[in-house]
Amino acid sequence: MARFALLFAPLALAACDGAGTNISLSGNSGEGNVSIKTGPDGQLSIEAPGVSIASKLPRINLTAEDFDVGGLKLYPKSAIRELNAVGNDKLGTKQDNHVTVAFDSPAPLATVQAWFRDNLARQGFKVEPKGNGFSGTTKEGEPFTLELNADGEDKAKGRIEVRG
Repeated sequence: MARFALLFAPLALAACDGAGTNISLSGNSGEGNVSIKTGPDGQLSIEAPGVSIASKLPRINLTAEDFDVGGLKLYPKSAIRELNAVGNDKLGTKQDNHVTVAFDSPAPLATVQAWFRDNLARQGFKVEPKGNGFSGTTKEGEPFTLELNADGEDKAKGRIEVRG
């Protein structure tokens, strides 16, 4: 999973205009902890054994088009508020690995719910209703939860967590 988190590292270094996305990537390969964080204002910090870097970049603005984890995508034109990836390559600690994404969708809750239900089923996910969202497993058998809530009449907010 630490390798998985490092796949997101280019996103943390890609500069874009927009409101800004909080990104947090962390992992432990057995040689020490590694952490890469950016804030919505462009602050960047990298911490690793023997390395500590702080810098300022232009804001990073991630959208649905920037996100695809094992076929799991976000509702089109959604804006990602937060992306957190935690990985641990130590033997026997895979349960600590997870990716969490908080997002805002430009559609009513019912539209976003229907889109996710249909898209997840098409991707081979096992899906059960849970509150306004869903829970289940990916096609690889990794557990996931998707929380959805209305954000006014024409918008929805969500949070996805995939473990494994």
